[in-house]
Amino acid sequence: MPGSVPFQDAIDKLDFELIRSKIQSFTVSPYGYEHLEKLEPMTIFAEVHDELERVRQMSFLLDSEDSPPLENVPDCRRALHRASLEASVLAGEDFRDILIALRVSRSLRQFFRKREEKVPLLGALADTLIEEKMLEFHVDRIVDEEGNVKDSASKELRRIRKEIIERTTRLRRRMDTILKQVAEDKITQEEIITLRDGRFVIPVKAEYKKSVPGFIHSSSATGQTVYIEPTEALDMNNEIRDLQIDEQREIQSILTDLTKRLRSIIPALHESLKAVAVLDSLYARARYGRSVNATVPEITKDFHLQISQGRHPVLLLHKKFKDVVPMDIEIGAPESTILITGPNAGGKSVTMKAVGLLSLMAQCGIPIPCTDPTKIPVYQDIFVDIGDEQSVENDLSTFSSHIQRLSRIVTAADGHSLVLIDEIGTGTDPSEGSALGAAILEHLTERKCHLIVTTHHGMLKAVAHEHAEMQNATMEFNLDTLEPTYVFRAGLPGSSYAFEITRRHGMDPAIIERGRKILDTKAGALEQLLADVERKSQELGNRVRESEITLGKYRNLVAEYEEKMASIKEETKTMKKRAVEEAQGIIDDAGSLIERTIREIKESQAEKDAIKAAQERVRAKKAELRDQAQPAGSDSGEELPAIAPGQKVRMKEGNAKETGTVLHGPDGDSAVVSFGNLKMRVKIDQLEPIAEKKPEKKSSPMPERTMPASSEVDVRGLYADEAIAEVDGFLYQVYGAGMKQAEIIHGKGTGALRNKIQNWLKSLPIVESFGDAPWNEGGSGKTIVRFKAS
Repeated sequence: MPGSVPFQDAIDKLDFELIRSKIQSFTVSPYGYEHLEKLEPMTIFAEVHDELERVRQMSFLLDSEDSPPLENVPDCRRALHRASLEASVLAGEDFRDILIALRVSRSLRQFFRKREEKVPLLGALADTLIEEKMLEFHVDRIVDEEGNVKDSASKELRRIRKEIIERTTRLRRRMDTILKQVAEDKITQEEIITLRDGRFVIPVKAEYKKSVPGFIHSSSATGQTVYIEPTEALDMNNEIRDLQIDEQREIQSILTDLTKRLRSIIPALHESLKAVAVLDSLYARARYGRSVNATVPEITKDFHLQISQGRHPVLLLHKKFKDVVPMDIEIGAPESTILITGPNAGGKSVTMKAVGLLSLMAQCGIPIPCTDPTKIPVYQDIFVDIGDEQSVENDLSTFSSHIQRLSRIVTAADGHSLVLIDEIGTGTDPSEGSALGAAILEHLTERKCHLIVTTHHGMLKAVAHEHAEMQNATMEFNLDTLEPTYVFRAGLPGSSYAFEITRRHGMDPAIIERGRKILDTKAGALEQLLADVERKSQELGNRVRESEITLGKYRNLVAEYEEKMASIKEETKTMKKRAVEEAQGIIDDAGSLIERTIREIKESQAEKDAIKAAQERVRAKKAELRDQAQPAGSDSGEELPAIAPGQKVRMKEGNAKETGTVLHGPDGDSAVVSFGNLKMRVKIDQLEPIAEKKPEKKSSPMPERTMPASSEVDVRGLYADEAIAEVDGFLYQVYGAGMKQAEIIHGKGTGALRNKIQNWLKSLPIVESFGDAPWNEGGSGKTIVRFKAS
């Protein structure tokens, strides 16, 4: 708006500050907290794109369980400012805070340098982080964790402190002797040595103060005790005091030199702290994204908005992810205006505000609770007219304040703006309000801005229906329960359901019926038509969902059939190759035997015994070959049954454990056989009948396997523990039904839910392997699980 800060109206009215505050709770330093406090929407495409890419790269590190070594860095900016002034000296506590800043900067720089290929934009940002190992070394050598100067700071300081300790020890011994003598005379208040003004004194009863020669430093609050420094201790106390002054002088000298060392790198350290602030801010935004299953949207240049499975971020602060109804909404050529109608408290305003808030967050570089594909254009401003801003002080009615805001919007909004108007045309005569609303809709649509408007005016539904660049939309209403479902439906106008809602709230039926009669006949017919259309639309939607479930089941069966056929073909090919190799081996053995026999006959000149022995070897070889060619189980003495309907059979080649049942045939040289859920026509010569053994004892029949409705489960929107609980029961049901594989739809998002599920799958004993689906079947948004053979 003219003269106003861009986006400020949207920030104030779309509850952006609630989201900002939530993200700030994820920061670890005051620098990141302040950076988020100043965060505002960007309007340059490249800036928005790069900022979101930085968040995407930070989210990648978090999803990889490879978090950067961020930690709380105390605010040392004031200390750096003082250090920049000539002749200033920082205290030990200041250097303690600066040492933490130096350590964090160095560790972050090294962390991102090692991962620069994976997160190049974060690596570039880390280049501004300072790495001053020598200064780090000196500060660490001089200052301890409490900010005190260490003995190791200099040899002179170590000598002075050592001498202070020695002289203090001698003085204490002397004071102990004096105190013991005074105590024997019972003139002390208590037998302790204490300090007053840094000097050792003893407590003496006030009435005996002249009995102890020395200097009186002070007295107790009651005046009953005086603290006396004995004359004998004066010189020793003076010596210790002089040493303490020398100690402070040496400490000041050490800190002065250290401040000079620091002064040369202050500008670089300031830049490093700015980088820490940005990294902490990105870290907090990525952590927030994980907490709400958010994704980083695609930023588009073609001014086209598409939100897939978007959830209102503010609702997610108070409700579970699965309890917030998602929406799919699209704005762009040719339909740049959406008119949302429907019942009160049905979610019209919430949906409209969600679009504005999600767009605002994206332009601030914040991941949003949506799924792919979600595309957000870069708006130059977001204009909002929501709520009642009646002003008694300025003598403005609700309608007047409404019109003032609309006047500013129609003047300022253009083809790079998003405009949100709640309940357009309200607060005045309905017919005049509708006409004015229609004119505003047409004007803003001609300006090519993205426009979302909510209303109850029936006339505006007709305007949107007749305008090529406008589309009607509604919030779904369950006519059976007379309650809103909060589901956004594009393409159809909605009814206000005033009479239905009134009946649900207990209004007298006679009054409702009278109201229906008073209502204009044509308007009533239109409302009834809209209600009928919505009912049929809901029924159609239910049928579509049922069809999708059936289609998914059919696809799974087809995939299972194709997998089994491929397995059978591969086993057949392998066994044929093995049979050829075995046959060749038999031929080679037989040839070798014949050649050896002929040679022996020749060498023995055909003696009868030699010929007889040779013939015996040949007969033995023939018997061996017959045994090898005889089918397994043929020597059992049992007569195998003929192949007929109901007969149990198995394949001669392939998996001998797979038992089937003949359904039809033989028909010519083949029969139809059922192997589990798979029916196939098989050549008779490839089948082997199985002799059924008569059971010795009757046993109860085994229950038949129950087929699950689908081999696919959708856990999008669930928390990890909820998703795993649902997937656990589903996988065992699918496995128990004899299926070879199952599919888990968890969505892409940040990848956190996918990682949790796949890590858990490693522990299941029934799982052979798992992995992401092919790119054209869901990619990383779906996990394919293959079971072990049962």
